[in-house]
Amino acid sequence: MLEMFAAPIARNFLTDRESSEGGAEDRPSPIILPFYFHPLAPGQEQMRVLLISSPTWVEATIHDLHARGFADTNDWSSLVPGANPGEVVSILTRRRQRP
Repeated sequence: MLEMFAAPIARNFLTDRESSEGGAEDRPSPIILPFYFHPLAPGQEQMRVLLISSPTWVEATIHDLHARGFADTNDWSSLVPGANPGEVVSILTRRRQRP
């Protein structure tokens, strides 16, 4: 299953453009990102880390975070086109038991 963001939220989140003054006509269609839905177990919480930039910078950051021991490179989603031309998004999802 995929999670879907409404266009105003996606526009505000993925770009620097303001949506407060009119501007509804220049909003993109809803953006679907690869958030595969797996229900949380009781007492579990989830964190998502998003990287949004050029493909080169996103890949370099993923490899840098791997070298620092933050996350394996295979734990990140594949690169998905972002809201702006030349931009991609990659997502890391982590789960843990609530403390």
